[in-house]
Amino acid sequence: MIRIFAVLNGIILNDDQNWSPTYTRIRFLLSELAGYEDVTVDSISFGLLPNPERQGAAQSAARQGRRFCSDVAGRLSNNVVKTVIALRSAYRLLKERPLAFFAYPHSLTTFQNRLLFLLCTVCKIPTLVDIHDTREQAAAVGNGHFSVPLMMEKYCFIRATLLVALNPIMWEHIKQTYHLDEKPVVFAPNGVEEAFFTQHSAPYSLVEGRFNICYIGALTRNRGIDLLVDSCSILWEIYPWIRLYLIGPYGPGITDDLKRVIETSDFIMRTELPRSAIPAALARMDLLVLPYDPREQYLNFASPTKIFEYIGAAKPILCTKCESLKGIDDKGGFMYVDYSLAEMAKAIGHLIEHPEVRMEMGRMLYSIREDHTWAERASRIYHGIRSVYRTN
Repeated sequence: MIRIFAVLNGIILNDDQNWSPTYTRIRFLLSELAGYEDVTVDSISFGLLPNPERQGAAQSAARQGRRFCSDVAGRLSNNVVKTVIALRSAYRLLKERPLAFFAYPHSLTTFQNRLLFLLCTVCKIPTLVDIHDTREQAAAVGNGHFSVPLMMEKYCFIRATLLVALNPIMWEHIKQTYHLDEKPVVFAPNGVEEAFFTQHSAPYSLVEGRFNICYIGALTRNRGIDLLVDSCSILWEIYPWIRLYLIGPYGPGITDDLKRVIETSDFIMRTELPRSAIPAALARMDLLVLPYDPREQYLNFASPTKIFEYIGAAKPILCTKCESLKGIDDKGGFMYVDYSLAEMAKAIGHLIEHPEVRMEMGRMLYSIREDHTWAERASRIYHGIRSVYRTN
């Protein structure tokens, strides 16, 4: 029997509200692993007080003072909760000696969980580290702040019993960065949940007089949002019926000028939706776009959840030439373009003019989407765990 104890940060396995890409991956992988007859998955869930800073409203000085006191008390309370949970987790780890599951960086953003990882290595408790991102992600698309110290990142990758990486390109980069020796590693990209298959039960079909373009995800630097907006602005002058839907929040690197263009446009609609609403939102789309800037090295290693959700919707996909995306066997369902305004506009224009190409792309994606489910990803990890257990 394989006993997995997930060291998490919150109530992920029992939370139907927070469906970020990180939460989605953790929830579906662990749920699918728990479906194997010889696997048990357990975790200690806990709730925390909300962070007042994230509520963000402007307040009077007096209210800000009260909020400061509340914030301090909340942080203290949350740290007490995290410490108590860590002590309970340490007891379970030492008593049961399961396979300790850490999602990186999520699980290790608190010092309490970092101590649990150290405990596992000292006491020779086997560990699995599922690598979602590395420190380079913060500089590439974030604000530069990363919650896990550099040496802790290196230590985790060196000392983990089994590593899970999104793709071989990411793993080779990590090996070179930290001069790692060969060790057990499983390649498990992100995946798509069954809700997309239910919502999109057939390949893409045309709707006369409609051409809706869609991007899902955070709007930040290096994700090509400016390129996409500028390309569609050019095309809108030629094809005034097109619409661009941006589904996601603003983040670092989006200028005020670009925000103003988006928010005042006659053909661009930006909204934020819970992840549970994404499958239905894609129903009226005709082209799904991932315009990441491949000149940013990190984005050539990424395996964004959205690309597999696009596949799950069986809609034509336009993406830039990031190396990790080119490694997906899309059977012709992707159209790749250079990171160029002229090339992006030309490719979208071609798809507007040639609906038969869109139809064929949709059929190809429909034919491969079963290969990209979370169940398939979990099966890779399951067999990797079995291999390590046999070896040891």
